[in-house]
Amino acid sequence: MREKDTTIKYMFHTVHDITPEFLREIGVEAVAFDLDNTSVKDSTLTTIPGSISWIKNLKKAGFKVAIVTNTPHIRAFWFSKAFGAPFHAYSKKPLPHGIIKMAKKLNVDISKIAMVGDQVLTDVAAANRCGAIPILVDPIEKERLFKKHFERSRAKEKPIRDAFIKEHGYYGENK
Repeated sequence: MREKDTTIKYMFHTVHDITPEFLREIGVEAVAFDLDNTSVKDSTLTTIPGSISWIKNLKKAGFKVAIVTNTPHIRAFWFSKAFGAPFHAYSKKPLPHGIIKMAKKLNVDISKIAMVGDQVLTDVAAANRCGAIPILVDPIEKERLFKKHFERSRAKEKPIRDAFIKEHGYYGENK
């Protein structure tokens, strides 16, 4: 397993900005996506507007999809029904095991699965550790639970995000 690598490869404002054309361009066959602050509102049972149609569009375009999340099993199960996607809960990101398991379950080489999430220190690091493609999105909102933990985490990742945006910008936008 590789060391914790927080190198951002691609960055978008929201999941809605990630198109099937872009995913094909970078060689993706499957998309693993995070829940909290990526596709659903933090610590709720509410999807962000348009996230279900985003997943449907990915499937329609031929991509396999799956949820890889640190959230509890019952909540991930509920969202797996809403999104129509298999899931791996309590994935312990930044450990890569959830992504690896989903790549095997979806029968996709790990290098062809994109991990879409809002956290550099968990989602991006987990993807980089196993050779998946990390795609970072901006968090939807401030976290509702474990506020102090997330304030510290977001403060640690801010310089990494800022440096990436300064050098590369968001995908598809001019600097």
